[in-house]
Amino acid sequence: MELISTTLSTIKRHRLQFSLSWVICLVALFVLTSFSMLKLVLYQLDSSNQIQLFTAKEIDQLQRYFSDRLLISGLILFVLLLAFFGYRVHQQKKDPLPKKKIFYAIGLEFFIGLMIATICLVLLFTLFEPLYQTILQSFYHQALNQMKELPNFVLSNGTSGIAYSIRSSLSFELSSTTLLDLFFVSLFKAVSYIFLSLCVLILSFYLINTSLKKANVR
Repeated sequence: MELISTTLSTIKRHRLQFSLSWVICLVALFVLTSFSMLKLVLYQLDSSNQIQLFTAKEIDQLQRYFSDRLLISGLILFVLLLAFFGYRVHQQKKDPLPKKKIFYAIGLEFFIGLMIATICLVLLFTLFEPLYQTILQSFYHQALNQMKELPNFVLSNGTSGIAYSIRSSLSFELSSTTLLDLFFVSLFKAVSYIFLSLCVLILSFYLINTSLKKANVR
């Protein structure tokens, strides 16, 4: 209870920093969820019984495109969390709490921010799904623009038949229910990554602090 009350009082005193932390989490969740969702969308398109829009090689290229951006985004996020976490630790050095409790209090503060960011992203997706799909479609088209010699249309029956646009809307290719499922699967992965990153930061700062104390005692 003392840790929770300390964290809440800290949030009240440093509202600007807390707002910044959950906004960082919200942007990170949005980016990680979007790229992860697009990877799952490509898998759905590849395994669909309908007309195959891409060859296996093209699917692999697109998957690698989004995997690279997912990896880069994850690394940038970890560096931002590290910098912000370190800043918050430095800011609270004069607090009467023991260092160990300070680490946990800051960690709990970040976890609360992560929960708020998760709720906000779910609400944004629910209330503004067409806008989210438009942004997702933009990321999707950027990936397609990187591929050379990609046809604009695919025919359902060789040189004749129905022409399917490569750049058709994702909602046209997949049902809204499927997109919703993919969104929550991707969101869970993004939340898990940020949660584990925060756990690693808390443990790392705690171990570093313990090592420095032991060194000073010697």
